[in-house]
Amino acid sequence: MVPWVRTMGEKLKQRLRLDVGREICRQYPLFCFLLLCLSVASLLLNRYLHVLMIFWSFVAGVVTFYCSLGPDSLLPNIFFTIKYKPKQLGLQELFPQGRSCAVCGKVKCKRHRPSLLLENYQPWLDLKISSKVDASLSEVLELVLENFVYPWYRDVTDDESFVDELRITLRFFASVLIRRIHKVDIPSIITKKLLKAAMKHIEVIVKASQKVENTEFLQQAALEEYGPELHVALRSRRDELHYLRKLTELLFPYILPPKATDCRSLTLLLREILSGSVFLPSLDFLADPDTVNHLLIIFIDDSPPEKATELPSPLVPFLQKFAEPRNKKPSVLKLELKQIREQQDLLFRFMNFLKQEGAVHVLQICLTVEEFNDRILRPELSNDEMLSLHEELQKIYKTYCLDESIDKIRFDPFIVEEIQKSKIIKSVPGKLMKEKGQHLEPFIMNFINSCESPKPKPSKPELTILSPTSENNKKLFSDLFKNNANRAENTERKQNQNYFMEMMTVEGVYDYLMYVGRVVFQVPDWLHHLLMGTRILFKNTLEMYTDYYLHCKLEQLFQEHRLVSLITLLRDAVFCENTEPRSLQDKQKRAKQTFEEMMNYIPDLIVKCIGEEAKYESIRLLFDGLQQPVLNKQLTYVLLDIVIQELFPELNKVQKEVTSVTSWM
Repeated sequence: MVPWVRTMGEKLKQRLRLDVGREICRQYPLFCFLLLCLSVASLLLNRYLHVLMIFWSFVAGVVTFYCSLGPDSLLPNIFFTIKYKPKQLGLQELFPQGRSCAVCGKVKCKRHRPSLLLENYQPWLDLKISSKVDASLSEVLELVLENFVYPWYRDVTDDESFVDELRITLRFFASVLIRRIHKVDIPSIITKKLLKAAMKHIEVIVKASQKVENTEFLQQAALEEYGPELHVALRSRRDELHYLRKLTELLFPYILPPKATDCRSLTLLLREILSGSVFLPSLDFLADPDTVNHLLIIFIDDSPPEKATELPSPLVPFLQKFAEPRNKKPSVLKLELKQIREQQDLLFRFMNFLKQEGAVHVLQICLTVEEFNDRILRPELSNDEMLSLHEELQKIYKTYCLDESIDKIRFDPFIVEEIQKSKIIKSVPGKLMKEKGQHLEPFIMNFINSCESPKPKPSKPELTILSPTSENNKKLFSDLFKNNANRAENTERKQNQNYFMEMMTVEGVYDYLMYVGRVVFQVPDWLHHLLMGTRILFKNTLEMYTDYYLHCKLEQLFQEHRLVSLITLLRDAVFCENTEPRSLQDKQKRAKQTFEEMMNYIPDLIVKCIGEEAKYESIRLLFDGLQQPVLNKQLTYVLLDIVIQELFPELNKVQKEVTSVTSWM
């Protein structure tokens, strides 16, 4: 084709397209405008695609978070390096109300053979503490005996057998407490339950402060604010003593040796000693504003902890020296194992008793070792006899020493090692006899007690140390606490089950800080809304950090030298009545230091948000609330109830059973 003809054809096509396009634009202007917009958008999209994607992704993210997240939605801990885990010492679980079956693991199993758990009779097994702390605790318990047992007991007899039993009972009680404390997560209890109770206490103090102009009337106004919800122990000092007596009786099945509660005289004596002479003055000591100030200084002090001036003392068995028997005279009421073995009637009864306790194998190894000793101590043993003894020793090891054996008895590891090495002839017989005797001793005592005929229960307690006399009133009432809230006996009483634990909706340290900020510090609305917004991001992080921080503080508090110091302070407060108390000047000096430490504890950033005046007034309110002894006692009893329920969860089950029976009746 001729080139000029092709050129003319293309130009004609272009003119036709323009004419058609102009005609379309005249007839369909809106369509053409949309087509132009799409073209421009396509051009911009190709050039600025990444900018548009970022913008729309942000919008989509905001919409997604808004639709999916609510007030209860929380991000996980962002400080991955801080992972607090409570320590587990692996102590054997106690079953004070029964035995754990070795086959199915159930308590009071009726299908399988009951198994022996020595920790139920000797909870101090595997418990070791530093010798200095052990000596301090022993000193306190010795003072308990010296002040409340020996003064009247020595006038009757010089036989120490009864006091020796008391020593074992006190060691049993202390060992159970130590084991149960090791089973709970202390920082978690503080942050989830104890601090929640403290929030309600702060709310009451804030409401009371709004009704009075002088801090002198703050305590009375707060007690009136509590109304019928005031703890029953705070109504009067006698109600407080009565509450401690009932609480002690409620704990006896879990803190006393098996069958010890069958002895009415022992339980009455222990109840009066613990409730009136140990618990009551100890709670007075803890609620004393001077003590509260001392503990606050220890807690909020950011300076490095005081270092011990001496090396740590060696670990010793828990209260072993304290519980060593002092009685030198043989008791006519005590039966020796030799006497039981020689009398068939006693042996038969003792065997039946051990079957009930799941401890027949303890007697079996005693009899086996007795027979083994008779054979090994013969002079000039032949090789065949030595071989027979060696086989017998292997049988003893497999039956009573292997972990997988159902009749395993816990011996000293040294003795087990000696049996592996077959060093039986020189060293093991005497030690083995001593060990098996120790395991059988508590069963002999329980056997003797079980054989006594039950005594009729008296209608009234035979022993009341703090009877209503003028002399004992001086011991019961104090200048600091007077008569507590001084409520009349006929005042309306309401069963208190920690109502603030049920009514409060805040959970965790972050919520507690927001609550205190709103109620006490009265933070501005914008700051409160900001904290509510950041709650989703930082709540779990703060909870984890708080547990870690409390764990570190508790480790500092439980250092050997600090623990000895606290025990010494408690000893002086409870038993050293003749020593001069701290002077008023010293108490005021400590109170001033506490207030200054509380003021310095608030971060500067928060001060800039709320102002110096609000900071001072708020800290002053909290400080004044802690200087009221009866209010401190109210909070102490509320916290005590929570701690008791955590250490002895069985009490919750007992309470539910009693409630269900009452409702059925």
